[in-house]
Amino acid sequence: MAKLLIAEITVVPIGTSDTGLSDYVSKAVQVLKDAGVKYQLHPMGTVFEVADMESAFKITKAAHEAVIKAGAKRVLTTLRIDERLDRPRSMEERVKRVAAKVK
Repeated sequence: MAKLLIAEITVVPIGTSDTGLSDYVSKAVQVLKDAGVKYQLHPMGTVFEVADMESAFKITKAAHEAVIKAGAKRVLTTLRIDERLDRPRSMEERVKRVAAKVK
């Protein structure tokens, strides 16, 4: 059975000259796109799927560094990992299962 981790990353640039952060956040999201992983951007972060923990860490580090390279003076990065061992479930499958139970 193929392993599938669901990870959520939030990269917050601090010490910028503007309250708008999309220029910085887009650099972090570009890392996910370039890595070729399936991802879903949402207003407070980004969820993505990878096969192993090392990939999640590598992508998170690259996204964090991309925001620094974009000029942020300080960056706060949070990574959450959901590793289900009994069966792989995609991001979409997980959302559909919950949505189906909402009346």
